[in-house]
Amino acid sequence: MQTINLVRTLVDGGYQVMVCCYYDHAACMVAAMEVAGGCVVLMGLARSDGLWHLFGKLKRFFRDERPDIVHVQYIAPGLIPILAARLARVATVFATVHQPGRTYGCKAKLLLRGATQLCAAFFCISHSVEKSWFGSSAQFNPQHVSSRKHWTIYNAVDGKRIFRKVAETDRTALRANLDLWARPVLGIVGRLRWEKGQSVLLDAMATVLEKIPSALLLVVGDGPDREDLHRQTMQLGIMGSLRWLGQQNSDNVFQLYSIMDVLVVPSIFEGFGLVAAEAMAAGLPVVGTAVDGLAEVIVDNETGRLVPAQDSAALVDALVSLLSSPATATEMGRKGQQRVAELFSLQIFSESTLAAYAAFHPSTKDVKGAYKPDSLSI
Repeated sequence: MQTINLVRTLVDGGYQVMVCCYYDHAACMVAAMEVAGGCVVLMGLARSDGLWHLFGKLKRFFRDERPDIVHVQYIAPGLIPILAARLARVATVFATVHQPGRTYGCKAKLLLRGATQLCAAFFCISHSVEKSWFGSSAQFNPQHVSSRKHWTIYNAVDGKRIFRKVAETDRTALRANLDLWARPVLGIVGRLRWEKGQSVLLDAMATVLEKIPSALLLVVGDGPDREDLHRQTMQLGIMGSLRWLGQQNSDNVFQLYSIMDVLVVPSIFEGFGLVAAEAMAAGLPVVGTAVDGLAEVIVDNETGRLVPAQDSAALVDALVSLLSSPATATEMGRKGQQRVAELFSLQIFSESTLAAYAAFHPSTKDVKGAYKPDSLSI
């Protein structure tokens, strides 16, 4: 989603954008990139061919396409495209890191810091991520580009689009379709994988149901832990209080926010917490773990609740408290919408990104400060 926002921002800023995907891909993401204005190149390489093969293919690709700028989403193997771009003599290389460094060892940190020296600038999606890799952080400021090579530019959500989708949703029909009726609804959205904390939430849900028997949990997403989570649900005896909705496109997710009372983000680690920001834009209170960038998105006891990671008892207390106090939940949702507008809006992200491109690649800006068309690969 961050890359889609980046494509949209750059296209609107006058750039010609090519999105290069070298391994596997999701068709819905390709379509979203194209709708945003990007030209998508699917290299279809096999991971089993190794990093040297990837390096060679990317180097030739950059030499053939000759982009002015390459912006790497620094997800393993992030260093390879940076090296390929530099050796292909790309004028400007940017990179964005998404995951906190505390989940990686010394080798990964050394490689990333080395990659930083090969880039014009390295961006992080939260202050927590930046500090975890580099020991310090600063919000991007075009007036101080010579003082450091790494900056924070927060992820963004399209709050206006989310609010519109929520407002347009027929909540009564959607509730009836999912057989929810008047039940209080919790929701969790994300890849079904251990670091997202769904297993902790299922344990907590069993206790929540002892206190609020009518509560129901919507599980949105798919992933490698799906079968394990289904087995856990059966063992806990709570299958009747869950709805497994699988992977959904963004519009469907926004509609589902409209029938949730609380969104839960029980992640073990989280670089930013995009789902939390989306739910806040939809007017929901969010209960999340006090980890990494997620603790920068949620303000405890103001826009939701923060609890320790992997603490199901604390999670139960926070969920029961909000489900038992609708007025408090509504007020937290209102404050959440305001926080997203102030810090995580698409407009703020776009302004910061275009300013960063102009600062580090001056040929994209004329003497009056207007952006000229340029080309790049992401």
